[in-house]
Amino acid sequence: MVAVPVVRSAASLSVVAARKRRVNWGDMAAYAVLGVWMVFTLFPVVWLLLSSVKEPQDVFAMPPQWIFKPTLHNYEVALGLTIPTELETVTETQAGTGMSPFPRFLLNTAIVAVGTTVLALGIGSIAAYALTRFFPRQRNGLLVGVMITRLVPPVVMIIPIYVIWRNFDLLDTHIGLILAYLTFALPFVIWMMRGFLLDIPIELEEAAMIDGASRFQALLRVVLPLAAPGLAATAIFVILLAWNDFFYALILTSGNARTVTPYIGGFITDKAILWGRLYASSAIIMLPVLIFGLAVQKQLAHGLTGGAVKG
Repeated sequence: MVAVPVVRSAASLSVVAARKRRVNWGDMAAYAVLGVWMVFTLFPVVWLLLSSVKEPQDVFAMPPQWIFKPTLHNYEVALGLTIPTELETVTETQAGTGMSPFPRFLLNTAIVAVGTTVLALGIGSIAAYALTRFFPRQRNGLLVGVMITRLVPPVVMIIPIYVIWRNFDLLDTHIGLILAYLTFALPFVIWMMRGFLLDIPIELEEAAMIDGASRFQALLRVVLPLAAPGLAATAIFVILLAWNDFFYALILTSGNARTVTPYIGGFITDKAILWGRLYASSAIIMLPVLIFGLAVQKQLAHGLTGGAVKG
């Protein structure tokens, strides 16, 4: 059969062109709202980045100084590349050496965040898999129980955690902080991964087991690869939870395993507020999470639209 080309009249073409020129006020309003929202949310980040490269006298200058001579002194002091001045050592914990412990605390933060994410994803994914495949009668009760553990305020959990950790010598250790973070990361992982696993047909596992795989092998080789976008999306949120925690790190650590968030909070004292180091340190700890988020943004977008909130 020979295809017949569609020939449009001049009138129909003019109607189509008129529709294209017609202003869609709904889309315009949506873009305007998004633009205002972006300015509102990005303004504090831009202010932080600009203030981190300003001299102290330019930080709170009125009117604000938008054109100034940038300096990396705040970053050099924060990373311990330069010995800080007397005013910049108000909260220095390494008195006498003058060097900043910030790099060591940043490494502690990375260790704890990665450890929490790996353990939470490993244990939580297996628990979520069990809740989607087994225990049909107890499933709802178990899910409600998991949710209740997530709803308990951290201030209620911290006292028994502190006593138990002290008895097992887990205070001020990386593993102690990781185990503490699991109390709020695990329920989050279980609920989120359950939504992704519900979208994976059971028939795929059954076909793998017919071919000779055990259930655990089917989980590792069939289910988890298909749930990779969900794992990436969940990992992002768990890393953010662990990376930004302040309360648990403040109570359970003192020096060896201290993370950057309580350390940065110490820049606000009764003697002075070290704005330069505060801005520079905040910009540095924001960078790794931003890079990781950009690296997995495709998996994150696919995961968030792939049934993460399926009941």
